[in-house]
Amino acid sequence: MPMKQCPMLVTLTGPSGTGKDAVINALLAQDPKLRRFVTATTRTPRPGEEHGRNYYFMSREEFSAGLAKGEFLEHNPNYNGNMYGTPKWEVERLFEEGFDIISDVNAIGVRLFEEAMPLRVFKLLILPPNRERLEQRLTKRNPELAEEGRIRLQQIEADLDNLHNPSYVFTNPDMVGTSYGNYDVVLVNDVLEHTVAEVAKVILNERAKRGQ
Repeated sequence: MPMKQCPMLVTLTGPSGTGKDAVINALLAQDPKLRRFVTATTRTPRPGEEHGRNYYFMSREEFSAGLAKGEFLEHNPNYNGNMYGTPKWEVERLFEEGFDIISDVNAIGVRLFEEAMPLRVFKLLILPPNRERLEQRLTKRNPELAEEGRIRLQQIEADLDNLHNPSYVFTNPDMVGTSYGNYDVVLVNDVLEHTVAEVAKVILNERAKRGQ
């Protein structure tokens, strides 16, 4: 079992369709010291999704009860009509086992993680190469999710011309209120293999800085 004195939480933030899941999955396949924590949601499972593997699927009543008990490190009460959050016990379990952990987290979640565990968080911003590529990823690759993709594209419409402007403050729900300076590393996911290699490198560098 990999054990370290201070495992870290790596957060990947960026607009929907950037390829964050693909980056994370590739990293998990090659890095035995890395694990992805499972978040909770009140949305309905999609075909093939499993409780405890993709999400902890909860009713609104269960989720609200957990909030009242302080069982979430961060939560979003209304993302596309559903509630999302990170169970404290899930993160603590992985840290106790000595793993670094990684997940797709929006800007609000990153801020709450920093408040809860400021020495643990390492923040990456992942951006698409251009508007056309983002639109393709959101609306054309999976016809069953095309309408959801169009909704998410509308949410980032105001930011599309400024995605690569370091001084711009984003309005999209995934990145709202932040700019490049709020993240430790900013990467553009043009070629997936290159992005994965770059993220793997920066994680190794950060481990070295932390004496892991």
